[in-house]
Amino acid sequence: MRLRELLKNILIVDTQGNLEIDVKHITAHSKQVSPGSLFIALKGLHNNGQAYIGEAIIKGAAAILTEEIPLDSKNGVTYIKVGNAREAAAKVAAAFYQHPAEKLTLIGITGTNGKTTTSFLIASILEQAQRRPGIIGTIKYQYAGKTIPASLTTPDSLELQKLFHEMLTNDITDVVMEVSSHSLFYKRVEGCKFKLAIFTNLSRDHLDFHENMEAYFNCKKELFTYYLAPEGVAVINADDTWGQRLLKAVAHHSPYITYGLSTQTQVRAQEVNFSLDGTKAIIQTPEGNFSLVSSLIGQPNLYNLLAATAAAIALGIPLSVIKSGLEKIGRVKGRMERFSGKGIEVIIDYAHTPDALKQALTTLRPFCQGKLITVFGCGGNRDRGKRPIMGEIASELADMIIITNDNPRNESSRQIIQDIEMGIKKEIPYCIIPDRQQAIAWAIKYAKKGDVVLIAGKGHENYQIVGDKKYHLDDREEVIKNLVMDNEE
Repeated sequence: MRLRELLKNILIVDTQGNLEIDVKHITAHSKQVSPGSLFIALKGLHNNGQAYIGEAIIKGAAAILTEEIPLDSKNGVTYIKVGNAREAAAKVAAAFYQHPAEKLTLIGITGTNGKTTTSFLIASILEQAQRRPGIIGTIKYQYAGKTIPASLTTPDSLELQKLFHEMLTNDITDVVMEVSSHSLFYKRVEGCKFKLAIFTNLSRDHLDFHENMEAYFNCKKELFTYYLAPEGVAVINADDTWGQRLLKAVAHHSPYITYGLSTQTQVRAQEVNFSLDGTKAIIQTPEGNFSLVSSLIGQPNLYNLLAATAAAIALGIPLSVIKSGLEKIGRVKGRMERFSGKGIEVIIDYAHTPDALKQALTTLRPFCQGKLITVFGCGGNRDRGKRPIMGEIASELADMIIITNDNPRNESSRQIIQDIEMGIKKEIPYCIIPDRQQAIAWAIKYAKKGDVVLIAGKGHENYQIVGDKKYHLDDREEVIKNLVMDNEE
């Protein structure tokens, strides 16, 4: 495609060279450059693409899109200077792949917790409605029988537009995607317009990246105030305090549908019954009511079920199809995932925030005839302030705590554990087993009949990051290895 065509919707500050050249490939990674590539120099937290311009030219880049043209710019290479390279990258990628998002129904989900499960539920409903959904999110990118392990919850704009293009080529009709606050901050979804924007909840997370909760909320809000299509619908958890604020912000310019457990919400649940086998409820909607029997455990999952219901109603899907789609989902990997054996219940959950840990422990307490044991840690090089908060929550809601590692990265695991310990407020048995494999094995060995063990923090992840290296470690594998499963008897 002609470079000039790619730059049609870009605010250009300056150019140097020929804009009529043919661009065969676009990339922001110098190692992926090939002859005829457009190399986009992006600034990140740890790397600046400016430093790789020389390498890109050596490898055959025909053009460079950058926020600063180098003083020693080479003859024969075209330079395009822009004010915001990330915004420009997203628009260039959309143009290069012939604007695939415009031909897809985009459903965006944002919030702190519940995004992954909600996305799977919505995709299941769409399948039951004879549509062909794709999924982009924390666990995987999936479409037309193909699964790609997720590198980021929301991929960078160049990969995202390529995914859209491939999905469209494979006759995908709808894309259900998690939209992270990082992706909104970095404008990865620039140029996308969403048919639905769904807000699950907001609680403390990513404050190592965002200045404060207000900044975190304002990033999330952009999905509704900037990226929602003019005819799009906002789906909002109106029980959440931040959801109520969001509702006020969007109510005057966008159609919306609310969900929650309060009687003021449009989609809500009554006659709710929770157990470790799942959730039963009557779901009330503006289109009528239906009974629901789901394998998903606990109140947080009930909110996810309500979010998916509200989204499907906004899409005009019949209640019978919604019910079928919701009930088809047995469990979601690493999300309140249950393992049983010898009278012991083990639950693996991705809970890595204070609110998620609180919700998980609160959910499990009524099902615990003996002790509620929790195994958790906190990630290194992340929000240090949440560590004592999570320690305090665990000490208030669990009967036994095993503090362990959870992706210490480049931080001292000893320091991370000490930060967690600072929050433990009352006399409660706890021990420190930094090796996560050993911690899981010890918790299961320690548990007695009637006990419930919560292994929190990593969920679906099958790795442990120590320093700059990633090692294989899967909580699910460790549980299966150490727990004598009921179905093996």
